[in-house]
Amino acid sequence: MVQRSSDYIIRATVRYLTLSAAALFMFMAASARASAQDSYAEDTVNISAVTITARASARLAPFTVVKMDAELLSGQGGGDLASLLQSSSNLFVRRNGNQGLASVSVRGMSGSHTLVTWNDLPLNSPGNGFSDFTIIPLHAVSTVRITSGGSDLDDVSGYIGGKVDLASEPQFDAGTDAAVTLGAGSYGEFTSSASFTRSGARFYSRLGAWTSSGANDFRFINEDAPGGPSVERRSNAAFSGSGMTGDLSYRQGASILSTHLWLSDSDRELPGPVTTVQQNYGERQTDRSFRGVMKYSLEGGRFTAGITAGGSHDINRYYHMVPSNNGNNSSSLMMLKLRLGYRVTTKTGLVLNAGDTYERASALSFDSNEKRNLFSVSVAARSNPVPRLNLLFQVRQVVVTDAKMAPEFTAGASWMLSRSGEHLLKMSISHNSKLPCFNDLYWIPGGNPELTPETSAGGEISWSFAETGPSGNRNSLDIVLHASRVDGLIQWIPGQSGLWHAVNLRSVNVSGIEARAARHWSAGTWKLHGWVNYALTRSVIAGSEIANDRSAGNQLIYAPLHHANINFTAGRAWLRTGISSSWESRRYTTSDNSEWLPSAFITEAFAGAIVPAGPIKLQADLIVNNLPGIPFESVRNYPMPLRTFLMKITLTWSDKPKKDENDH
Repeated sequence: MVQRSSDYIIRATVRYLTLSAAALFMFMAASARASAQDSYAEDTVNISAVTITARASARLAPFTVVKMDAELLSGQGGGDLASLLQSSSNLFVRRNGNQGLASVSVRGMSGSHTLVTWNDLPLNSPGNGFSDFTIIPLHAVSTVRITSGGSDLDDVSGYIGGKVDLASEPQFDAGTDAAVTLGAGSYGEFTSSASFTRSGARFYSRLGAWTSSGANDFRFINEDAPGGPSVERRSNAAFSGSGMTGDLSYRQGASILSTHLWLSDSDRELPGPVTTVQQNYGERQTDRSFRGVMKYSLEGGRFTAGITAGGSHDINRYYHMVPSNNGNNSSSLMMLKLRLGYRVTTKTGLVLNAGDTYERASALSFDSNEKRNLFSVSVAARSNPVPRLNLLFQVRQVVVTDAKMAPEFTAGASWMLSRSGEHLLKMSISHNSKLPCFNDLYWIPGGNPELTPETSAGGEISWSFAETGPSGNRNSLDIVLHASRVDGLIQWIPGQSGLWHAVNLRSVNVSGIEARAARHWSAGTWKLHGWVNYALTRSVIAGSEIANDRSAGNQLIYAPLHHANINFTAGRAWLRTGISSSWESRRYTTSDNSEWLPSAFITEAFAGAIVPAGPIKLQADLIVNNLPGIPFESVRNYPMPLRTFLMKITLTWSDKPKKDENDH
């Protein structure tokens, strides 16, 4: 049972932080010896300078790529990763209630159609195909890179919605710092974290640890209560979690060798759907994960090379008040990727990618331990035949155990309309595939080993504008038009016996427009940042294998037609504040679009104060979620909390040279 007692929480936290401190000390001693000869340089003051940017190579990519850097991830007041993505990008987040399964989707497709990676290691479960963002901590991430559509063919496994790359990138020449954070919030929420970072010219090391818990018995409005809507408390919803991450990197000339480790453990009670009477069967789920990645890269000259090896092991246990309903699931993944690049001429380059992934999953609902092997090889050609024009062609073939995969490809061009590069026109077409997950193939009853891969074909055209003024002010605007068709979409439907089973049932036409605008400027000693995202996405069922299917011509379930957000932050030497609002249009909950959830408007705000004292800095942050206190559901009958608060205190020590406090 999830512990809710305050005494337990205090004891557990003290014990956890003590162990973390011991580990930090040993890690610090080792890294100090390794970097004793390194030189140090100033690093930027990491406060509210919020940016959504793309590297030059990403901006020139013919398909849509958006990168969220460390400034954004640290400058939003300390919310969770799923909320940050929901409020700061065109990603849609679907939550099964607070602290329940949270998956992200791109361009109207489901979470299982979005590939999520951490330092190139896939996080999607081989069993159900999803990646749960609720148990992905911000502490494990320094950058987020979002690819919309199925266009990036560098991975072993495919996808047809989009891709979210999470990374913990090394920051060389950043000095040494240590931080401890304690937080307390509504409904018994308690968080703590500690980190130590040491960085020099050649060596980078970081160790982080965190813990969180809460009763999560929040108030909500039950619209279906007998006698009319009533305010109730969520039951059987407590949670706790902890974890550690470690990063080590060594740089020698143009080569970098990195190792990344991530261990996490979570324990969550599972509240059922809210109906006229809340049901409590004592359901609970634990998730334990281990992930490790080693990477080597060589950049420079005519040759580039990279190799990545990694693996993960996840154990999921489900508990019920009826012991016969208990179940254990586990999955493992091992991956090896090789990249070789060669610059043929000053205007043409070739890149070869090869990779192999082994997946295994076990569950009580499987006949046996299911496994498969994926081997992928891709070749990309990039060319700059005339000034300001860049061309890309990439083709990939995936060979899979017991499955046939058609070749995949991406072709595109980007053209700088002005010599200075402020205006950029891009276009691309692509064909991609996605394999069924193990639950779709082997779940008993209903799994279908005869399922074929889902396929997608489409394209996009976009215009991008970006400029930086002489005073450092930055402005950007991106507009994207996209269209694609998905065939063989896997659906679970009831059979004549009443049992549900998986089939390649439907085709879906996806089309839409996306827009992003951002401005970053100064007003005296203040640094101001504002950005807006908007997406109109039609995900319409175009055809079905079922006669007289009432879903034809309708929007996919839980795919809002409109999604928008607006963000504003302001910061100076000792103060930072910000507000973000996101809006989703109605989301249909039935395939015939006869029922839906109403549109949702969610606002979050934060304010923080910073008190420096030499190398020590004390920072206090207040985060308010759902500021207006508006009732809403992301999934029907799974309410989210009304207004909640989180107060965080962070103590940081750093040996970085002091900079101008107005230089953020």
